[in-house]
Amino acid sequence: MIQPERKSLDFAEHRQAYDGFKRLTLIVIFLLLSHLVALAVGGVAHLWVLACLELGLSILAAVIGAAVPGLDWKPGAAVLAFCLLTLAIATG
Repeated sequence: MIQPERKSLDFAEHRQAYDGFKRLTLIVIFLLLSHLVALAVGGVAHLWVLACLELGLSILAAVIGAAVPGLDWKPGAAVLAFCLLTLAIATG
């Protein structure tokens, strides 16, 4: 009886999928933190135009971070730092 060949364990593919999951998780974490701080800028300082700009920047940073493998979370971290800076300046 011919038995079907068993596939070898594909640890490299599992590792690659896990690394992609970690990468996208970090991108989404920075995206959500940026959104949270941007909404705080709008709600606390009543600067809704600036908050909308920060929301757009954070979405753009997430897309760029996901599209360019070398950048990953770095654009999101830069936008989060900008959002935190504007919140600090706006609240005095």
